[in-house]
Amino acid sequence: MISADARFLYAANRLHDSIAWFAIGEGGILTFVGEEWTRGDYPRSFNIDPTGNCLYACNQRADGITSYRINRETGALSFVGQYTAVGTPRLLSSLLRHRISLGLLGSD
Repeated sequence: MISADARFLYAANRLHDSIAWFAIGEGGILTFVGEEWTRGDYPRSFNIDPTGNCLYACNQRADGITSYRINRETGALSFVGQYTAVGTPRLLSSLLRHRISLGLLGSD
């Protein structure tokens, strides 16, 4: 997923249980910047809220969603201390500013 300002690309790593971010340079060249543990198992999906300030990650096998603040200058993710228990989350979809719709579709 690319940030709203097109400066960073975020990618989930299900085998490492992390979200990585890359700076997007001229010509689309990606440079690895960092990664943050999802505090769960198997980050199936994630989404950035409409403000571009928060990222939410579904941990499908850990039955929860973690919340992160995005540093708009560096792209870095900081866990905000919120882990929401949800059975087998698979999809996050932003509907309105500051509202998140949880798609609880069960496991594959």
